[in-house]
Amino acid sequence: MEPVRSLTVLYDPACGLCATAKAWILGQPSLVGLEFVDATSHATRVKYQQLPPGELAVIADTGEVWLGNRAWIVCLWALRDYRGLAFRLTTPGLLRLARQAFSAVSRNRLALSRLLELPSERDLERSLMKEGVPQCQTSRT
Repeated sequence: MEPVRSLTVLYDPACGLCATAKAWILGQPSLVGLEFVDATSHATRVKYQQLPPGELAVIADTGEVWLGNRAWIVCLWALRDYRGLAFRLTTPGLLRLARQAFSAVSRNRLALSRLLELPSERDLERSLMKEGVPQCQTSRT
């Protein structure tokens, strides 16, 4: 079996919690390549139509697929400083707890985003569009 060299993470850019998690993950040193893809786009839904909609999914360049809490654990596995934690979370007792915690957060992710005031990528785009693009002043020499 080939080693995993890159992961594609399907996420919801309309969710503030998802956008925050994406930014956090991309800010960490990683051991494999990471690409985040808008799970709600038409192209993504067509390409990955076999995957359940609305579920966090991670796809490896080897073709392996992880969903839900296992997808989150694979994201941690991809990060240099969190690989050990990812392995610990796969033990039977901790995997059960991770599944329960992930399920609770996932079910309430939009409400948590509002409560914690975590803007989604779409919220940020709308704010920037409303503000407009500032014009740069040219200097005359």
